[in-house]
Amino acid sequence: GRIALGLKQLQADPWSAVSSTHRVSQVLTGRVSRVADFGAFIEISNGIEALAHVSTFPPTGQADGWKDSVAPGTEVPVEILSIDAERKRIGVALVEEGTAKAASAGKRDGSGSAVGAGARLTGKVKGHESYGVFVFLNAGATGLIPMEETGYDREDDLRKKFPVGSDVEVVVLEVDGDGRRIRLSAKAVARAKEKDEARDYSERQERGQSGSFGSLADTLRKAMDKGNP
Repeated sequence: GRIALGLKQLQADPWSAVSSTHRVSQVLTGRVSRVADFGAFIEISNGIEALAHVSTFPPTGQADGWKDSVAPGTEVPVEILSIDAERKRIGVALVEEGTAKAASAGKRDGSGSAVGAGARLTGKVKGHESYGVFVFLNAGATGLIPMEETGYDREDDLRKKFPVGSDVEVVVLEVDGDGRRIRLSAKAVARAKEKDEARDYSERQERGQSGSFGSLADTLRKAMDKGNP
């Protein structure tokens, strides 16, 4: 003798238009609705929840430390990584607060963070293996610093040299065709800094010598002027 009624069923399914209202690399503001062990669900528009998977969060060095940035009820800027309208699934990643990308949240001109060979970036240490150090660059992009590119010997403890969650500056050496494998170098950064320091030192020396010669010439000119009224 009970009849269940609903108004929601009379409204259009928001997922039916998701292909035209949302797109990959779009940056917008969402509200954290709930947090699970595998990630955070974020409502990016009425009736549409996206998942920020745990793998998209920068490592913190603490168990479940990523949950501190997604307290339920808070609003956060996110970037859309993938859309599967048929299965009603959208993957997103949080955008760092204070960045230009975060400031563009809500606009339709957001773009993904490209990682190209030769780029000098700062990432966060994600993990270690006997053959190198994994570095989180951005959501969906994790690279490897091979042992020979760390700048340390095999006898050194990489876990102490590169603590999980710490910042590390790297140069991108190589990116394969689909971006799944990214080869990085910390040693190249040290070499680049040495070259910059050497160039700066050389420029300072040249400026100093030029100033000395100029002062000497002025002194001689003044002496000659005094001797020739």
